[in-house]
Amino acid sequence: MALTRIRREQKVVDAVRRCLVCDWQETVAETEETDVLGPPCGRCRAPTERIAVVAQRVERLPRNPQAAALGRLGASRGGVARAAALTPKRRREIARLAAQARWRKGRRED
Repeated sequence: MALTRIRREQKVVDAVRRCLVCDWQETVAETEETDVLGPPCGRCRAPTERIAVVAQRVERLPRNPQAAALGRLGASRGGVARAAALTPKRRREIARLAAQARWRKGRRED
């Protein structure tokens, strides 16, 4: 099963927009995917068009604190549940393999 990463950033542009009705112009920050014809005018609420892109940058998206808390909660319970489900024989086997891996790692650094 392949895990996919969620994009934690977005491309933002500073664009000059002109109203199609009142010809009002303003500079706005919007995502790169925003339509050329689209967001309403700040004065008359009519559609605007993008006439120029002044600057481009990449901004990180903030993490959702509630989702992060739920993830930590599940992680803290997961180890306990796994340990309870393992047989003593399987726990010994896992511990033995971990010790062997630590010893192999220590020998390679010499």
